[in-house]
Amino acid sequence: MSADPQGKHKILFLHGKGENAKTFRARLRRLEDALVEKKGDAVSLEFVTAPHLIGSDDKYAWWNLPPNQRSFTASEYIGMDETFKMIEKTWMEKGPFDAVVGHSQGAILITVLLSRALLRDFSFKPAKAILFGAAWPNPFDGELNQLAAMDLATSSYSPQTLHVYAMNDNINPPEMAKRIEKGHDIPMDDKSLAKFSSFLFD
Repeated sequence: MSADPQGKHKILFLHGKGENAKTFRARLRRLEDALVEKKGDAVSLEFVTAPHLIGSDDKYAWWNLPPNQRSFTASEYIGMDETFKMIEKTWMEKGPFDAVVGHSQGAILITVLLSRALLRDFSFKPAKAILFGAAWPNPFDGELNQLAAMDLATSSYSPQTLHVYAMNDNINPPEMAKRIEKGHDIPMDDKSLAKFSSFLFD
């Protein structure tokens, strides 16, 4: 059941590093069409742009990294306070959202947000999430290990997640998820789109 008073199924989309809301929406045009085809006016899609500008080419990131570090090796994500505030503001003003979809850095961010929702009082609580090409958020290793030691079966909040990765992804290591044939990308074939729609709505 939708969390929206008007019955709309609201989905939040978080782009990867080097993108913005507009470019990410263009990449996911086929997915958007599939979701609208299944739900029509009953679905509302919200694409947002990360707060940190990379250079001056309309490319953004959810955080910056120390020199020569990757998201799964860094000891800190620089600028996360601004990102947390932005997500909470978006949730309060545009949500609540039934689901969230993220790619690469956006998918890693979802992992962090869900862990916070499970461990503390945090407004971000979607029922479902799809993570494309995520990696381990190393600065939040402690929180995730704390979750692993918890009995989540007794938690009042229990989100469903779908992890999608490629065996030949050379950006983020494919440790845990569903297998796809492409690299660090989002599959847009009919079979995959049907699976994503079914997961989000059924």
